Amino acid sequence: MVYLDFKGIGVEATVEMKQHLYKDLKNDKRTRLEKKAIVTVRFWNLIIGNGDLTFIKSIFQFFMSSYWKRTSKEGSKIVFEKELFYDNRHEAPQSLHFTARQKGKEHFLQIILKDRGMSTNEIYLDGQEVIMLDIAIGKAISLLAPDEIDLTPPTY
Repeated sequence: MVYLDFKGIGVEATVEMKQHLYKDLKNDKRTRLEKKAIVTVRFWNLIIGNGDLTFIKSIFQFFMSSYWKRTSKEGSKIVFEKELFYDNRHEAPQSLHFTARQKGKEHFLQIILKDRGMSTNEIYLDGQEVIMLDIAIGKAISLLAPDEIDLTPPTY
């Protein structure tokens, strides 16, 4: 289980395991474990889908690689700005904005949640906090497995 709740950003990952008993061709008893991972990442009231987790993880990775390159050079600016848009039919359109900021020779990752284009939540993360969230999201992603599909041809 992975659980992190940090300044409005939450990462939660659990794995549900089911045990299935069966007999093989030699009539020996065997056990098969079926895992189902449930991963939830939220930025305040916005739930992030599994498909966007890698995008967010790459944002954290890019920011950190730029962060380490720039810390040895005083005043070097990180040029970085990305955003994710969510247009749900049942709710107002939301977006997450990620921007690198610099204040007093320190670099921060600014994350803004916007509802209908208006800023509702905002946070500034330093390098250590970005690494912490990157690790939590990475652990959650590692629990995910590909979906199983049935490839048997239909019988008519």
